[in-house]
Amino acid sequence: MKRTNRFAALLLAALMPLSLAACGGSGDGGNTGGDGGSSNSGGKADPLVTAMANMEKAESMDAKMVMEMDMEAGGETMETVTTMDMSIFNSPTRLKADMTMNMSGYGDVSLEIYAEETDGQLMMYTYDGTNWYSETATTEDLSQYDVGSSMDYYWNSTTGFKQEGTEQMEGVSAYKYTGVITGDAMQEVIMDSGSLDSLTQLGMDEAQLKDMLSEMGDISVNLWINEETLYPVRYEMDMTAVMDGLMGKILESMGDEAEGLTMSVPKMTISITCSNFNSATDFTIPEEAKNA
Repeated sequence: MKRTNRFAALLLAALMPLSLAACGGSGDGGNTGGDGGSSNSGGKADPLVTAMANMEKAESMDAKMVMEMDMEAGGETMETVTTMDMSIFNSPTRLKADMTMNMSGYGDVSLEIYAEETDGQLMMYTYDGTNWYSETATTEDLSQYDVGSSMDYYWNSTTGFKQEGTEQMEGVSAYKYTGVITGDAMQEVIMDSGSLDSLTQLGMDEAQLKDMLSEMGDISVNLWINEETLYPVRYEMDMTAVMDGLMGKILESMGDEAEGLTMSVPKMTISITCSNFNSATDFTIPEEAKNA
């Protein structure tokens, strides 16, 4: 069991950066629209196109990202839930992010993160529950908190968007859209993110990593758009099949070292809920953060 737990911990540490890379995707993306799902009737504005435009123009917003990942190993299941609550302001950049990761049996790990742009320079402040840390930052450092860019990337990478009617979501009536992100599009995100470095600790070389990603499947997505305001409400990705497939590839690449081990990823989902567009929750960066 100790051997199984050790490998489970290594694999979880390797897969988590890949999952987070999906949350902070950036790039040119692929196609939008698709099989007529974003069409409109009666001359009304296209909800999908309008929501994308509204998102890009928003001066501020609140967002909540939840990533759930379960791993089965040796007959036991390790459940991991990562939650990030964010308030984001643009021009100039200001953000607050409260992140908590709960791993069943291991308790919570929490971080409090602030960033602000002053005189053209970005500063980032992090509190780990004991100490404050401050450092200069770049836009790349803040990419995983840039919900607007991430959502824009997801939309541009999702193909075959279809409108599936309306339903209640987060207390409002919302248009529901479904689509897929192709394996090729997600492969590009992961390759560009540098998160593959996390797998080198398992002895995998670059050729093995690229081969592993070349067989990634498609990721199903759901998107809800507020019927009244035409702002996005929620975006969901189900990466279970992709991550479970990657798990099998990783074990296979380890050869005799992983002989007899059985591991799987029965659940891997990411959701982003958006609210308070142009009226995000304001905050003040603590003085102890600035003095760190």
